[in-house]
Amino acid sequence: MILDRAKLTWVLGTEVPLGVWGVGGVTHDSRCAEPGFAFVAVPGFKRDGAEFAPEAVRRGASLVVAERDIPGVPTAVVANARDALAALARGINGDPSRSMEVIGVTGTNGKTTTSYALHAILAGAYGEDECGLMTTAETISGGERRLAVRTTPEAPEVQGTLASMLRSGVHRVVMEVSSHGVALRRVAGTRFKGAIFTNLTRDHLDLHGSMEAYFAAKREVFYMTEGPRLANAEDAYGRRLAGELEDVSTFGSVADADYRIADVETTRSKTSFALHHHDGVLELETPLLGPYNVLNVAGAASLALAVGTDEEAVSRAARGMGQVPGRFERVAAAGEHGFEVVVDYAHTDVGLDAVLRLARGVAGGTEGSRGQVICVFGAAGDRDGAKRPKMGRVASRLADICIVTTDDAYSEDPEKIAREVEAGADLSRTSIELDRRKAIQRALEAARAGDVVVVAGKGHETVQHLPEGDVPFHDATVIGELLAEIETRGR
Repeated sequence: MILDRAKLTWVLGTEVPLGVWGVGGVTHDSRCAEPGFAFVAVPGFKRDGAEFAPEAVRRGASLVVAERDIPGVPTAVVANARDALAALARGINGDPSRSMEVIGVTGTNGKTTTSYALHAILAGAYGEDECGLMTTAETISGGERRLAVRTTPEAPEVQGTLASMLRSGVHRVVMEVSSHGVALRRVAGTRFKGAIFTNLTRDHLDLHGSMEAYFAAKREVFYMTEGPRLANAEDAYGRRLAGELEDVSTFGSVADADYRIADVETTRSKTSFALHHHDGVLELETPLLGPYNVLNVAGAASLALAVGTDEEAVSRAARGMGQVPGRFERVAAAGEHGFEVVVDYAHTDVGLDAVLRLARGVAGGTEGSRGQVICVFGAAGDRDGAKRPKMGRVASRLADICIVTTDDAYSEDPEKIAREVEAGADLSRTSIELDRRKAIQRALEAARAGDVVVVAGKGHETVQHLPEGDVPFHDATVIGELLAEIETRGR
C-alpha cells in the first residue's frame, strides 16, 4: 500500500519534507532500502541508525525518519523512531491485525509449546489453511513453514507477515510475543483478540534491568488485548496479573483457577488430565510429557475454549500434537540406540530444572538400576551473567554427568562463560568441552542403555553466534551425524 503525503503526515504525526509525496515500503536496515521506501533511523545499542541514512538514500529511500534532523537527507523528525517504524509498517501493510484474530502468547518459559498447542487446536477446529503461527522456531502460514530469525521480528516483518497471511486466506494467528518485542515496539499497535501469560522467571535482565521492568513488558500484551486474557495461576506473576487487571481468567491446578487441572496421569509416551471449566469437564490427552507441558497444553486449551472452540476439536488436536521443534525433542528413540537423546531450548536455570527433572523421569527405573541423565549445556554471552552459576548448580544437581560447552558466545570469550557456569556446579560431576560438537560426542559415547542425554540451550536454532562470526550448527542434525559415526565404528 502506498502512503501518500497526507496519510504519511497523519501516520507519523509530524511534518513531512517538501518533495516527499509518499512511500511504498519501510525498513530500518539501510541495506534493504529500495526506491520509494522510508528508512527509519533507529538508535541502536551499539550504532545509531542515523549513521546509515545517507546509504539508505543512495539506495533509493525517499524519506528518512529519525529522532533528530539529519543534514543532507529528507528527514521527518519524530519523538520515538521505533514507534514510527511500527506505525509505518502497519500503515503500509494495511493494519492487518484489524482484519484477523491474533492471539498473543507471552511469558518466560513455555511460550513456544503453548503457541504450537494452540495453533494445532485452532487448525484442527477451523482448518489449517485458515490458521497461522509465528514463533521462536518457525512461521507457519496455511501449512507452509519457514524458519524464524527471532522470537518476535522487527515491526516491518511482523506486519508484513500478518498481511501476507491475510492475503493467503489466514484469519487466525497465534503469535509468540517476547519481552523484546514489546519493549522495542516491534508489536506496537497490533490488535490482539486473546492472550496467554505462561510465567515469569529471571531472564533478559540485560535489556530490562529489573524483574519489575521485565514484568511490565509482559503485562503490556494484556493491555493490547481486546478478547479473553488468561494467566497461569501457578505462577506468582500470573496471579499478580489476574489481581491487578480486570477480566483476566486463570488456569492451573490451584483450587480457584477458572480452568482447573486435575487427575494428571503420565506414562513414558503420553500425559492425560482433566480440565474443569465453567461449562463442564474436558478430558485431555497429549503426547507431550512433563508437568510444565500440562500447563502449556492447559493454557492453550483454555484459551481455545474461551474463544468458542468446540470441545471435541480441542481434545482431538491435543491428542494428535506432534513434537515441538527443540522442546524436549526426542532425536533418537531409545529402541534404536538403547538410550534417549533429547534437544531442548532450556537456557535458564529454571528451564534446565524443568527439562532435567523430566529427563530423570524418562530415565526411570529404581534407585539402583535407573538410567543416568547426561547434560550438555552452556550459557549465552552478552547476556545476564548472574544466571550462569545458577545454571551450573541446577545441572549438576539433577544430572549425573554435566558437560559445559559453548552456546551463543557472541562477543564474549567462551572459556570465560564456561568458567562462570562451572563456578556454581558440583565439580565431581562437571567438565568443560568448549567445542560443542565434541561435547555432544562425549555425551553420546558415555551413554548406555536406559540413559537420557539432554543437549540444552540451542533447541531448534541452526546458527551458533561466536566471537569470530556465525557458523551453521543445529543440535539435532549434529546428533544424528554423530550417532551414525558411532554406529559405524561399532561402539
